[in-house]
Amino acid sequence: MKPVVAICQPHYIPWIGYFEMIDRVDVFVLLDDVDYIQREWKNRNRIRAERRSADTKWLSVPIERASRRGTPIALTRISASQWRQDHIEGFRHVYRSAPYFEDALALLRCGLESPAECLGALNERILRETCLYLGIHRRMERSSDLAQPGRKTEKLLNLCRELDAGAYLANNGSAGYLELERFREAGIECEFQDYAHPEYEQWDGAQRMPFLSHLSILDLIANHGTDSLRILRAGRPTHV
Repeated sequence: MKPVVAICQPHYIPWIGYFEMIDRVDVFVLLDDVDYIQREWKNRNRIRAERRSADTKWLSVPIERASRRGTPIALTRISASQWRQDHIEGFRHVYRSAPYFEDALALLRCGLESPAECLGALNERILRETCLYLGIHRRMERSSDLAQPGRKTEKLLNLCRELDAGAYLANNGSAGYLELERFREAGIECEFQDYAHPEYEQWDGAQRMPFLSHLSILDLIANHGTDSLRILRAGRPTHV
C-alpha cells in the first residue's frame, strides 16, 4: 500500500497540531530547503508568560544577520549567544510547578545542549526526541536530501512522487495556493488536516490555570506527560 505523506517546514518546539500531523502519516518530510523567513514559526514559539498568567510570551532562536534573507532553513545559522540557557531558565521559571515539568525540560535540554549551528538541525533534533517521548514512530525525511525542484504545489508534488505517495496530508495554511487538481491528475489523494485544538488542564502546582491554546507542545507535556499523545489525538477529525 502506498504511503500517506505530509510535508512541513521544521518549526521550533511547535504546537500540538504539528505532532498530530506527524502521527497521522507514514512519512513526514521536513521541508528544509526553502528559504528561512523572519517572524514565522521556524525559530520561535509561545509558552505561558508567567506561572499564573493568562498571557503568552515568545521563545525565539536568534538568527545571524547574514542568514535572515535568501538562506534555506537547513543552512540558516544560529547566532552564538546565551539564548539557549535563557530558554531553559525561562521555561523553568514558568513551568517548574507543573506535574511533568522535568519531562518537558529534559526534551528542551536535549535539543538545546546539542552542538547544532543551523536552525534545521536544531529543530529536527527536538522534533525527533519529542516524537520518541510521545510514542510517535514515523519515518522522517529531509527535503534537502530528496532534492526535488519547484515551488509550492510543484515542489510538494515532486516530493510526493519521489516517495511514491498514495495520499498527501496538507496543512490547512496551504489551502490558498495548493492546486488540488494536480495531485488528482497524479493519482495522489489530497486531504487537509482540519485539526481542532483540544482543551486540556494546565496546572501550577495544585491550581488549575485559565486554558491557553496554541502553545508549544512543551506546555502539554509539562502538564500531562506521556498522556499527551492521547490528548493531541483528540483534535483529529472524526472521520479519520
